[in-house]
Amino acid sequence: MTDPISNQLMDRARAVLPGGVNSPVRAFASVGGSPVFVTGAEGAHITGADGRTYVDYVGSWGPMILGHGHPRVREALHAAVDRGTSYGAPTEGEITMAERVRELVPTMEMSRMVSSGTEAVMGALRVARGFTGRDLVVKFEGNYHGGADYLLIKAGSGAATLGVPDSAGVPAAIASTTLVANYNDLDSVRALFAAHDDRIAAVIVEPVAGNMGCVPPEAGFLEGLREITTAHGALLVFDEVMTGFRVALGGAQALYGIEPDLTCLGKIVGGGLPAGMYGGRRRIMQKVAPSGPVYQAGTLSGNPLAVAAGLITLDELQKPDTYPTLERTSHGLATIF
Repeated sequence: MTDPISNQLMDRARAVLPGGVNSPVRAFASVGGSPVFVTGAEGAHITGADGRTYVDYVGSWGPMILGHGHPRVREALHAAVDRGTSYGAPTEGEITMAERVRELVPTMEMSRMVSSGTEAVMGALRVARGFTGRDLVVKFEGNYHGGADYLLIKAGSGAATLGVPDSAGVPAAIASTTLVANYNDLDSVRALFAAHDDRIAAVIVEPVAGNMGCVPPEAGFLEGLREITTAHGALLVFDEVMTGFRVALGGAQALYGIEPDLTCLGKIVGGGLPAGMYGGRRRIMQKVAPSGPVYQAGTLSGNPLAVAAGLITLDELQKPDTYPTLERTSHGLATIF
């Protein structure tokens, strides 16, 4: 498909933005295409710079679960803008958000808002290390957890290996604090614990892998991770940036009946605005500053615009027909295509 206007915009963009975009996936290079520059969106559709309308199967990579321009979200944002766009101070909305998330995801007894999924993962793993006093983290090959240096790694050879950088600019010493196991392979996890045991602070996993295709956990895999981490005194961290409030109201942990120690959520808690959240058991989260020694901060954490949009989004998702409708729609699309 040729879009001359978007092509012209891409030529301009390449002169001032690396690769012409502010996030690599937007370049469409891996699928041999060129991006459509968007001028607006409504419901399930986006409008390109050429004036054509497209069905939006991306949904801003997940958070636009209610569609674009939902009336209640729009109304909440207008009201929030009128009150003020950023305070750098606490608001009641932040408390309400934490209470609502705790209600829907009971393992998140305490939580901390941030501005992205990457920040949520960074905060969760920092508190996991601070709580356990250990340095190493286990991740799974093919699972993506954001742009933090120590998670941009791939597996080396052998069943139990230290990570090596998967991006230029990541020091090998930092990448070496991450161990890589194979998704849906508990033996590879056991091998890492056999080799490193009391140095492993946490295992982090996408409970449904979404960045190497969509790969669900095999029967017993998540249960096995829970058993292994508990046995070795390590924490289990669910990265639910993609699955949270999407596969079920309570996320993948509700769908599969597994209770992680820490959970990471992404922009869906901001209704698509820049937001994220990490949280977990009270005894762990009390280690986060200012109540504990694990430092984490952010000027825009709990931004009132994101909180306003997020609360309405969660409110809409709690309506009884939401998830049955999502399931029917998803099944219909999968059947058609």
